[in-house]
Amino acid sequence: MKKATPYILLAEDDQDDRDLFIEAFTEHHSHIPVKHVKDGKDLFKFLDSCPRDDLPSLILLDYNMPLVTAPEALRQLAASVEYAHIPTIVWSSSQRSKDINECLQLGANLYLHKPADTKEMNNLIGRISELFFTKVYNAHDNKNM
Repeated sequence: MKKATPYILLAEDDQDDRDLFIEAFTEHHSHIPVKHVKDGKDLFKFLDSCPRDDLPSLILLDYNMPLVTAPEALRQLAASVEYAHIPTIVWSSSQRSKDINECLQLGANLYLHKPADTKEMNNLIGRISELFFTKVYNAHDNKNM
């Protein structure tokens, strides 16, 4: 049986932010697919439709998604036996301590500020890549032992 290819699922309602992230991440890691949904409600439709062996390896949530915000999505992910193990990052234009602390307390692995320029985007991609490769590939290696 062929292993599913690890991928990132991006939940982002802003087309420009979505395109910017996908382009920048693909430029650094062309071998890692980025799938996307436009809001929190579609996030759970997507997850519920995935075969259990093809769930995303990492989820990147926009904080201010319509219908289901990042904090609401984090609560639902944490409450789910199927999804609680998936590393999750929240990204936002907000740098409010309240928002950051709430997301981290709800189980986000990281809370990142949306980048304003290429240098910040490269830094953000680096932080996401570090979590992706640490969590994802270590988990895959441990399953094969």
